[in-house]
Amino acid sequence: MRVLVTALVPSHIVPMVPLTWALRAAGHQVLVAGDAELVKFASAAGLDTRLVGGGETRQRLTRPGAVAMPDRAGMDRRADSEWDAVGERWRTRLGGYIDDLVTLGRAWEPDLVMTDPVEFGGLVVAAALGVPGVIHRWGPDDFTSPLLRQAKVQLHGLCAEFGADGFPDPALVIDPSPASLLPEGDNTPGLLSRYVPYCGTAELPDWAVRKPERPRALLCLGMWHGRVLAETGELPLGFRHVLDACTEQGLDVLFPIDAQYHAALAGIPSSVKVVDRFPIGPVMRHTALAVHHGGSGTSMTSFASAVPQLVLPGDKPFLQTTGRLVQASGSGLSLATEAEQHDPHLVREALAGLLQDERHRKAALDVRAEIECLPGPTELVHTLEGLI
Repeated sequence: MRVLVTALVPSHIVPMVPLTWALRAAGHQVLVAGDAELVKFASAAGLDTRLVGGGETRQRLTRPGAVAMPDRAGMDRRADSEWDAVGERWRTRLGGYIDDLVTLGRAWEPDLVMTDPVEFGGLVVAAALGVPGVIHRWGPDDFTSPLLRQAKVQLHGLCAEFGADGFPDPALVIDPSPASLLPEGDNTPGLLSRYVPYCGTAELPDWAVRKPERPRALLCLGMWHGRVLAETGELPLGFRHVLDACTEQGLDVLFPIDAQYHAALAGIPSSVKVVDRFPIGPVMRHTALAVHHGGSGTSMTSFASAVPQLVLPGDKPFLQTTGRLVQASGSGLSLATEAEQHDPHLVREALAGLLQDERHRKAALDVRAEIECLPGPTELVHTLEGLI
C-alpha cells in the first residue's frame, strides 16, 4: 500500500508521525508532500518527502493571525457571503500548489491519502484519484465538521476541474483523543486512537536525562505568544507572572524556544533554563507542571505523561477550547482571559494549587490511563488497510 501524506504546516503533521512509522514498519510506502518547511520537518522524522509548491502566497495565508477565526458558535452565525470570502482564500491558497500535488498523486499512484483537518488539498487529491481520503486530527477540536461542510460547497468546482464529482467526505477521521476530551457540539467524533507523543528528535543532553534537584516547570510559549515576543521584544505578561511565581516557589523552569528569541529573554530569572527548540516528550518524566499556550500537541503530550497543566491560551478559539478541556478534565487550570492572565495574584494561586493539590495529579493519571487503553498506531494500520 502506498500512502500520500500532506499537511498545512509542520505542527499539523506532528500527531501523524507515529502512524507513518507504523505504516513503514508494516511494509507500506509513505510519501510526505508539501512546502519546504513541511518537507524539512518530515525528513527529520525519517520520512520520504517531495517538495510541492506553496510559495509566498501559502506562507502569507497560513502564518499566525493571517485569518480571523470565529469560535464554534461564530461559524454557525456566518452569512453565506462570509463563507464565500473564506472559500476564496482557500482557493487562492490551494491554487499555488494543487496542480503540482494532483500531478504528483497521479504519478505516484497512492492507494490512500492522509491529511490534517484544514489542508483540504489532501482530500482534493483523493477525489481526483478516486482513492480514500483520511483526516487525522491533531487533538481535540470542535471545528472540523463545520469546515468540511463548507469545503464541500466552496471547493466543489475545484474538485470538478480534476474530474471528480465534488469535494469528498473523508473515508475516515482519526481522533487522537480519549472520549473524555472530545468537545461538545456537532463535531462528528472520529475513530478514537491513542495519542503517541512526538515533537521532533534530539541528542539528549545531561539536563534532559537527569532528574532536577527541584521540581521542574516546563514553559511552552507556542507560535501565537511567540509572535507577541517577536513583535514587542517582551514576554506576554501572563508568562512573565508565571516566571516570577516559579522563582518565588523555588521551581526550576525549562523554557525551550527558538534561538532567535533568546536575546529578548536576557532579563529573566537565572533559575530559568532557556534552550533552543527542543522536543518536550523526553523531559516530561521529570516535569511537575506544564505551562503553555493551549496548543494541542503540548496539551496532549502533558495528558499522555500525566503532567498537570496551566493553560494561558491566546485569543484563538481552538486554543481557548484546549484550555477549557484541560480545566474540565480536572488535571489543570486555564486562565482564559487577558484580565486573568495579567493578574499576578491569580497566576500565583493557580500555579501553587496545581503543584500542591493532589487532585490535579490524580485527574491527570486518570486521563493518561484512558489514553493508554485506546488502539495505537499498529492497530490503526490494519484499519487503514481495510479502506482499500
